[in-house]
Amino acid sequence: MRLFRLSRKSVDSPFPTRSGKHPPPRDASRVAGRSGAFTLAIALLRITGDPHLLKKSPVSSAHARIRLLPAVPAEHSPGLPALNGRSVRNLRHVRAVKAVRGGVAAAAASFAVVIALGFGLPAYAAANAAPSVRTPALQSLTVSGFSPAAAVMRDTYGVTLPPPVQWPVDPWSPIVDGFGPRVSPCSACSSNHEGVDYDAGNGAPVHAIAAGVVVETNNPGWSALGIHVAIQHVIEGQTITSAYGHMQVGSMPLRVGDTVFAGELIGRVGSTGASTGAHLHFEIRAGGTRPVDPVAWMRARLG
Repeated sequence: MRLFRLSRKSVDSPFPTRSGKHPPPRDASRVAGRSGAFTLAIALLRITGDPHLLKKSPVSSAHARIRLLPAVPAEHSPGLPALNGRSVRNLRHVRAVKAVRGGVAAAAASFAVVIALGFGLPAYAAANAAPSVRTPALQSLTVSGFSPAAAVMRDTYGVTLPPPVQWPVDPWSPIVDGFGPRVSPCSACSSNHEGVDYDAGNGAPVHAIAAGVVVETNNPGWSALGIHVAIQHVIEGQTITSAYGHMQVGSMPLRVGDTVFAGELIGRVGSTGASTGAHLHFEIRAGGTRPVDPVAWMRARLG
């Protein structure tokens, strides 16, 4: 029985051979026979694994005998390596190596997945876990007995307040005319002197004896006291009025209603009004109206 039935027409190959020449025309039946025999040989080799079957004599069958076709010259056939025992073993080795590589790759992939899960899941759980609340342990402190520290000696200080009353000019200034009846020194001067005259020097500063409110001024005026000022005070619970006369023109800046403090500069010694020379006329009026000896009154409070 023939495996292939082809017409016996010549078959020309359009491809050149290794030598660059086109092979001669071959019979179609011979080509078909070679193809069938080669296919059968490969099938037997895969089934039995014996490469020597390719060299054995033709196999007889019940219906037909298959004989090997004559070999095609090398210059007209493609180069196919001959199959032998070594080639088969190499093929098996290659398959085994591929299988081992596949197994190793699968194991490596599984190991990588396990590692990723081992590290990723705890980290994810830690990131999403609620913060833990720690209750601090109570602490106690025991202090041994100790003696109180010694008292620290501190510096002391004192405050010296200015006296509520002070002299209007230098208290060592000479008194040129005292309090009370006298011989009038000038035609416009009084014979009953209601104050004292201090010769402190022309232009000497004049100060308020205590804090108070201005109640009278004559700046400038034509009264006997010339440029003068009267200040009302409350001293030791009593109303006292002090008066300062004969001061220089332009040296007394106060007006009625102004307030002054003890020792404030209120003018300078001059010779305005009914005066025979530069001096300060100084008066003290108890209750605001009754004249008293200003020197005795001041010394009773200042010594």
